[in-house]
Amino acid sequence: MAAHPVPLPPEIFSIHLDRSSGDPVLKCSGRLTYESSELFRSEVKKLLSEHKNIHVDLSDLHFMDSSGLGTILSCYVSAKSAGCELMLENPSKNVRDLLKMTHLASVFESYGE
Repeated sequence: MAAHPVPLPPEIFSIHLDRSSGDPVLKCSGRLTYESSELFRSEVKKLLSEHKNIHVDLSDLHFMDSSGLGTILSCYVSAKSAGCELMLENPSKNVRDLLKMTHLASVFESYGE
């Protein structure tokens, strides 16, 4: 009888809003995928009309698929249209590699390592 690997449960996406530093900071963790993209989009849209800068901390975001990347890019464009800056900060190594591979690292206003 062949052994079957036990699949690991998918890491759940979570987003936390921190307003303690003036500009809002959306702290993302887990996996930004098709299933979680709408949550990210709705949180960003809530902040667009009230703020000129929105910081997105990606230090705990361990995985992002093409849907997640498309959602971030879509939110970036929406923010620009609303006169707001959406700044990605502290991307994890996996996310940083994805942004570099897709040549999108230079698109975003802030890109700390």
